[in-house]
Amino acid sequence: MKTDKNYLHVALFVLFLGTAPLAAQQQILTLAEAVSRALAHNPELAIDAPAQDAARSEIAASRAGYLPRVDFEQSLTAGNNPVYVFGTLLTQRRFTEANFSLASLNTPDPVKNLQSRVTGQETIWDFGRTGERVAAARLGLELADRSHDEHVNQVLLAVYDAYYAVSLAGSALETARTSLQSAESIVKQAQARVDSGLAVEADLLRSQVYLASARQQEIEARGRLEIARAALNRIMGSPLDAPFGETAQLSPVSLPLPAEDSLLARQHERRPDYQRMSTEVRRAELEARSRKADFLPTLGAFGSWEVDNPSLDNYGGNNWIAGLSLRWNIFAGGADAAQLRAARQRLEQSERRLAALESSMALELHQALIQVRSAEQQVEAMRTAETQSQESLRILQNRYEAGLAAMTDLLSAETARAAARTALAEAIYRYRVSYAQLEFAAGTLSPTSTAMIH
Repeated sequence: MKTDKNYLHVALFVLFLGTAPLAAQQQILTLAEAVSRALAHNPELAIDAPAQDAARSEIAASRAGYLPRVDFEQSLTAGNNPVYVFGTLLTQRRFTEANFSLASLNTPDPVKNLQSRVTGQETIWDFGRTGERVAAARLGLELADRSHDEHVNQVLLAVYDAYYAVSLAGSALETARTSLQSAESIVKQAQARVDSGLAVEADLLRSQVYLASARQQEIEARGRLEIARAALNRIMGSPLDAPFGETAQLSPVSLPLPAEDSLLARQHERRPDYQRMSTEVRRAELEARSRKADFLPTLGAFGSWEVDNPSLDNYGGNNWIAGLSLRWNIFAGGADAAQLRAARQRLEQSERRLAALESSMALELHQALIQVRSAEQQVEAMRTAETQSQESLRILQNRYEAGLAAMTDLLSAETARAAARTALAEAIYRYRVSYAQLEFAAGTLSPTSTAMIH
């Protein structure tokens, strides 16, 4: 009994070794996995992170306007300028009666001053300038986030297109290989008929020419598949030649088609590019308001404390000063008025861009709906054509075998069958991609949207 169990273990191990390569060959890359890789490693999306971090840093920098500014300054000066000497002796608290003599005032001895100073400034009221800078920085972060969302949608559409482009190229290669096998069979059949005297040499030559053409098409299809796989790898952020298994086959599918009115109703709130443009309009409005504030004064407080010493080992004196200041720009050569006009003109430009985007989005959605309907009808037509071409080829193969059809008819039927298969695969590809483009135009394309999960 123990020996039987050992034989069973060996048999299972051998079976595992035999099926493991087959399982590896049949590994499937799902669309969800391709999307996940692209969102994590796409090189275009990686560009957005520094911009978002920079926008957050700009918010922190703008908030600094609410806090006081403190500076430290260390200086060493020397000289015999009478005014400099007089003032320095006073700040060092070393001025004596002897310094009032004319000789001392007119030709003083050189004096050194080692000064350590701390100054502080605080804006008390600036008529909202600081608040507007903070608001502008927050809008900058919102713009960075909206731009990232827009790039995510573009990557989703790109990976969807590239994924099914690989499926289409794989289907074309399979069709080319089937045509090649069929061409080889036709050549053998023609050779047998020529050898038996039932066909002329011209039939064999035609079949051989067709075989050469089929081999060329198979080579071209293999190259297109390699290019499509490299394109998908690039979008997923992988090396161009990285293996990733097979993609899903292009099988016919019917997806629900929402009403155009329902898609238009929420298109504005769903489209990240529209939201980004709306944010740009709000920032232009804020810029115009901030330019108006340049005509108003600024109230601030200031103070300083300093130590003035003759040298490092000789203490002098310390002094402080504090006060309030009101600063009001009365005339700046018209620059502030010109900047206000420019800000208002940029606001109008942003508003017109938003209006133009609205009409463009509506047209884009309308066109996408038409393309989906058209592609769906093409799939049905090509399914019928593909079935008919298969049956036509079967009939002509039987007729040629019986000597009732010419070689040219058989080759034409084989060509029509291959073309019908290719046309069906292309129609399914167009239908899937057009549906994803519809979701992109409506702003609903996401890793869990209808196009992605079916």
